[in-house]
Amino acid sequence: MAEHSYSNLYPLKVCLFLLVSNYFIVSHAQEYQHLIIYGQSLSVANQSWPPLSITPVDGNYMIGNQIWTNFENTDLTHLTPLIADVASTTTTLPKKRDSYIYAECPLVAATNHIQLKTGGKYKFIASSCGTGGKTIEELSKEYYNPVYYQDFTNTLTYASSITSSIHCPAIFWMQGEQNYTTPQGSEGLTAGSAPCEDKATYKSLLLKIKNNLQANIMKQYNQTDAPLFITYQAGVQYTRGDSVAIGMAQLEASNENKDIVCAGPVYAMTDRGGHLDPNGYRWFGEMLGKVYYKTKILGEDFKPLQPLEIMRMDDSKKLKIRFLVPQPPLVLDTKTLDIMTGLGFEIFVNGSSVELWKVDVDNDCVYLTCGSDLTGDVEVIYAGTNNIGHGNLRDSDAYPAFFNYLDLDKKNSDKSYVYERDASETTLRPWYEPKDSDGIIYNKPYPLYNFCVAFYYKLKAGADSYRVPHLSTGISQTSLDTDTKVYLEGGALKIKSQLSGIFHIDLLDISGKTVAAFPVDRSNSQEALSFRLPSLSKGIYFVRIISSKRNSVSRLFVK
Repeated sequence: MAEHSYSNLYPLKVCLFLLVSNYFIVSHAQEYQHLIIYGQSLSVANQSWPPLSITPVDGNYMIGNQIWTNFENTDLTHLTPLIADVASTTTTLPKKRDSYIYAECPLVAATNHIQLKTGGKYKFIASSCGTGGKTIEELSKEYYNPVYYQDFTNTLTYASSITSSIHCPAIFWMQGEQNYTTPQGSEGLTAGSAPCEDKATYKSLLLKIKNNLQANIMKQYNQTDAPLFITYQAGVQYTRGDSVAIGMAQLEASNENKDIVCAGPVYAMTDRGGHLDPNGYRWFGEMLGKVYYKTKILGEDFKPLQPLEIMRMDDSKKLKIRFLVPQPPLVLDTKTLDIMTGLGFEIFVNGSSVELWKVDVDNDCVYLTCGSDLTGDVEVIYAGTNNIGHGNLRDSDAYPAFFNYLDLDKKNSDKSYVYERDASETTLRPWYEPKDSDGIIYNKPYPLYNFCVAFYYKLKAGADSYRVPHLSTGISQTSLDTDTKVYLEGGALKIKSQLSGIFHIDLLDISGKTVAAFPVDRSNSQEALSFRLPSLSKGIYFVRIISSKRNSVSRLFVK
């Protein structure tokens, strides 16, 4: 048994993986970077009057007179400064909350965020080319009448006719509601066929459309790298079915494929009954910008807040869920959004709903206490149909936004409204507005917490735990730590670290499997943290330290 462990002594394969992960900063010689958003109504900002992002940010452009290359864009041969404006096809609609006006496209805020975050290093072209109310099949290249996919390929043609010095680093995908609700008239790939509603088929179609989009871009722009595919998770009021099939398909695709990143759900953003309002679109645009910055600029392996493992406890009425938390600790937030039943959680045992008495959080874990024994098949649902796709669980990410939440009913000194509306419209505000301890967050930055994705998992009868597949324990997201020493002394693990706010320690084997986990009580101000270890075989282990500021990993060698 013995000692010595410093993070600069990582085994070669882990060290190389971390270095690649942390320094994968893409730089291209092309003059313009083209960011494209494709999908259905949320991608085109349906119901988003009034536009908020009306001041251009230097270095950001759009093709013609609007960000949409479809919807009667009248100039497809020139670049103009990027702003949020009303799409030509919707300019005559009433200026009301329920009007299907396209105004504040989320890609505007995403592009502005990236530009401001990178200090004007790039020139960006931003383009939206989706169509509201379409299934994934109707948006696909294989659709029997691929007019919507042609809107995407036309966007590439327009951009490359303006400049040959162009590269596309990322595609943003916002679609899924139509496959949840499948209203009459929606189609599958062939004329008159029904669109898919199941997880497996949707995931297969998602991978296919991703591959097609990437291939078209690489061919048109003569680039050798495939654009990153950044998706959100569809849901909110459109969610249907206990298994949240479409949202789970998007989540699983991102967990299983390195070129797909899930930026998370939209239920925390202000909405108008499913579509977001302009604050909500701009807010989620900043989320997209944040995820782009973390992945494409910093090279991080971003994963949204989601479960890692579901476990039975000695108390047969309780479940423990350990989460992959981008920035601990977990929080049950009833200010940013309204409180939901069970704070978003539901439990079924052997197919029947059971009463959820209590939801507690502790660091990276949620504890669910129910009114009856959890024996047999246990199904755990979060942000499902019964909660209209919403929940209250988030992390503590303090990543800053650039733009503020605005009061859409603000008035000028003469009592006129700052934001124009039809005389018959009583308010432009959403049904619920985010709050902090001081009240509604008017004129404060959008909070960019990572809210938990909607999910459905089953813990089968006879199994003590269920581990979510394709998720690592977070080594690839953790920094190398040269200020921490870990060692063995008298059969105990000792840790000396300069990190503040440490609240959890994991011991991992060489494969990344958790060998032991230790909560930390820092009210004890000992010089070194000490934990009794199980018997360990000889070999290399890793000690992951989770703090309120950041995570770190150090190496432990057992002789």
